[in-house]
Amino acid sequence: MKLKILKENLIKGIEAIIRISTKKISLPILSTCLLETEKNFLKISATNLESGIVWWGLAKIEEEGKVCVDAKFFSNVISSLKEETISLQTENNILKVEDKNAFLKIKGVNPEEFPIIPEKDSLEKIPIPCEKLCDSLNKIINIPSPSLGRPEISGIFFSFEKNILKLVATDSFRLAEKKIYLSTTLNKTYSLILPQTAAKEIIGIFGKEEGEINFYLTPNQIFVESLAQELPHPKILYTSKLIEGEYPNYQEIIPKKFKTKAHLNKEEFLSQIKTASLFSGKINEVKLNILRKEGKVEILSQNPDYGEFKSEILSKIEGEDISISFNYKFLIDGISSIDEKEFDFLFTEPEGPAILKPSEDYFYILMPIKAS
Repeated sequence: MKLKILKENLIKGIEAIIRISTKKISLPILSTCLLETEKNFLKISATNLESGIVWWGLAKIEEEGKVCVDAKFFSNVISSLKEETISLQTENNILKVEDKNAFLKIKGVNPEEFPIIPEKDSLEKIPIPCEKLCDSLNKIINIPSPSLGRPEISGIFFSFEKNILKLVATDSFRLAEKKIYLSTTLNKTYSLILPQTAAKEIIGIFGKEEGEINFYLTPNQIFVESLAQELPHPKILYTSKLIEGEYPNYQEIIPKKFKTKAHLNKEEFLSQIKTASLFSGKINEVKLNILRKEGKVEILSQNPDYGEFKSEILSKIEGEDISISFNYKFLIDGISSIDEKEFDFLFTEPEGPAILKPSEDYFYILMPIKAS
């Protein structure tokens, strides 16, 4: 292999793939990245066996070839170079790196040992607005928790139907759904459960991409692709295994009727809950009294070691008075995920599910702390 490539482009490629490579004593090859030529591109690949990534960058190819090198070490070397153009050349699994001021040799690994990353075949392309996808995943990414008994709820549920993608996450104590409207109408319905780690990798890899990215689905694999701006060729192709199993029918737990509704200012309410959390006890309890006639919401918390907190905020309230308690961490997470300045807080029973609902595109359900 012999080629020249702009340092700026090479660093972008390394930043993309470095998220996937991993240190594993039993399989040291997983800490490497595979560098190889493909037509007019340098192709860099990395995998941790659960997910994989391929990046393509335009380069001036003089000789074809490939080599594996430690991904983190390679990243540090390239970042340290000063010139705009870098030359890469291989000889007997040694990668020679050169610019005008430096000449380096990096010990490589036999590229034939590098694991095979699955390739996407002729699958239906699903374009998704990249910024909206990453923003939506960020709202719900921390809700799932690892569960050996129920692995299906330890990931993010994707449901594609017509021109709508629904993203859902739950940990049995809370649940959130975010809708994304697609630019195309699909001929089929699709659903999948994406591992939480894969969702975080998608945010990290594609978070700065503009326009749309393409999804391709198989029963046990997902492929996410972004295209180069200068020509119709893939720039990044990410793939991940999916979680097997059937996601719970979460629609059944969404309350259809409510006894009380409070309309709240996000920042004011969030500020008061954060202060109340400082006085919360061992079970992270914050109590709310929703008082319709007074048109206010009381916020209370107490801790035997620190004291008591009580505040109130004005609110437009409909329905019955209600006293209800929540885990302040779950409540803060839900409020913080709201983009709008105001939202509706909907209540069923003192021990029933409540919903934060800022818009038709997003809701956050949380269960209260039961009275002892």
